[in-house]
Amino acid sequence: MTTIAVFGATGRTGIPLVKQALDQGYTVKALVRNPSKMPITHKNLQLIVGDALDVSNVQQTVHDTDGVVSCLGQNKTSDPDLQTKVTRLIVEAMKQVGIRRLVSLTGGVVGDPANDKPGFIDNLIVFIMKQMAGKGAKNELMDGISHAEVVRNSGLEWTIVRAPLLTEAPAKGSYQVGHVGTVKGIKITRADLADFMLKEFAKKKYVGKMPYVTNG
Repeated sequence: MTTIAVFGATGRTGIPLVKQALDQGYTVKALVRNPSKMPITHKNLQLIVGDALDVSNVQQTVHDTDGVVSCLGQNKTSDPDLQTKVTRLIVEAMKQVGIRRLVSLTGGVVGDPANDKPGFIDNLIVFIMKQMAGKGAKNELMDGISHAEVVRNSGLEWTIVRAPLLTEAPAKGSYQVGHVGTVKGIKITRADLADFMLKEFAKKKYVGKMPYVTNG
């Protein structure tokens, strides 16, 4: 039975990802600060109560797993570089125990210059975020960029999944995968995004790549 370490498990994308993973027969180890925020109970779900910025908590979560899926994001009280800091700890913990597979989520505005073909609207969205967004949004953007650099330089079997606007709508059951400017759509449901992340974790179709996923 495959065991996945999940970070950001009680977030709005993390919860559907954990549910789908358990439904598909995975064992899940999830690091959570507040276990009351996890609405799922299951014999194959192990909650590690702790702090993602604590080295020992991260190591405990990663230990005896087959890989890591990170749905980490920021909230109003987060450190401005939370995702980057935690990702560094995850990468080091994985290297220490020889775990190779890492799938990490970030925003669609985090660029992949070698493969993206952004149009006018894509560039406009990034410009607006950088110039007019509040401090929190700017922190999230810069943290996403910095975290991606950590992942790309990790030497692991990594995939960075990039998503546009996330919605709480029911899963549509289909989505497009490509790069910014090569696929249509500016939204994806969290359920569909979770589905793609789990499939990519197992199939490894986009190892060393930064796919952009939308509902079209």
